[in-house]
Amino acid sequence: MRNFFFALHFLNKRNFIIIFCMLFFSKLIKSCSTDEEDTSLQTTVVQSQELETCESDQVLSLERGDCNESLPFNPEVSINLTDTTRIIISNSIPNHKVGLFGRFPESLNPNEISEQNNTYELNLNPTVSNNFTSLLGQKGPSFSFGILLNGIELDPVAAEPFPHDEGANSPNANWEWNLEATNSPLGLDCNNAHVQPTGQYHYHGAPTNYLNSLNIETDVMTLVGYAADGFPIYYKYAYVNAVDNTSPVEAMTSSYRLKSGNRPGNGITAPCGEYNGVYVNDYEYEDGLGTLDEANGRIGVTPEFPNGTYYYIITDEFPGIPRYFKGTPSNDFRLGGG
Repeated sequence: MRNFFFALHFLNKRNFIIIFCMLFFSKLIKSCSTDEEDTSLQTTVVQSQELETCESDQVLSLERGDCNESLPFNPEVSINLTDTTRIIISNSIPNHKVGLFGRFPESLNPNEISEQNNTYELNLNPTVSNNFTSLLGQKGPSFSFGILLNGIELDPVAAEPFPHDEGANSPNANWEWNLEATNSPLGLDCNNAHVQPTGQYHYHGAPTNYLNSLNIETDVMTLVGYAADGFPIYYKYAYVNAVDNTSPVEAMTSSYRLKSGNRPGNGITAPCGEYNGVYVNDYEYEDGLGTLDEANGRIGVTPEFPNGTYYYIITDEFPGIPRYFKGTPSNDFRLGGG
């Protein structure tokens, strides 16, 4: 009997130790698991807080400077044709009043307008390509878009990549997020224009005073210039039926729209904040949304091309001046970006 109770006592003691160890290690495992869960939760909370506090420092601005300045130069522009080429020679002086530019108090831009000596050779018989060519290259703006009949370049793409405090030549430049010139405080005058360091005046958007000087009518197509690929540029209005010059004329519409929601960036490698139009990439193209294609153009007949051609439209809404070519651009419009 004594041996029986001794055995029972031994078993109970052994079971107690086993049960104790099981409880101890179970608690330890649970503790470790809880710590891992807490760390994961804390990381998620921190990331969420960072996302919530990330805000863009770029302000949407439609502000324009007054155009009260008359230049001390006479505009000079000539257009000549050969069998294959349209040759435009210009001193890049506009035929209208401009904003205040130069190193003056309240100047819009420190670069003063000066005469240029520019010659542009465009294909007289351009052909449509299978793919669009972007004005923006991997290292910045590759081309200006074209030239108006008054001899002033259309150069819509700004050289303002993210992050903006490092400049366009920074190895960290993110050209996917480039400022939209017409929605940013880049010192544009009332003509949506300003001046390059070379002294060349150029348009980033619809050239207000030039268009006003043409007394544009709403029931006719008005030729205003030529793109770098040789195709013609019209302002806003075109035939409802693109291939019928007896159809009514109406305002053409862009197929771009502002994206909804917030940018996916972290504010360090790419911008964050709400899509509001400050960046070109705030907009998206939707085929068929408007009457124009991705290059703000279409194929059809025009008064100057009754047999039909591809042509571009300058619209009042984004993109305003097109950002793509449908043909092959002349190297006379090439800029520094690759």
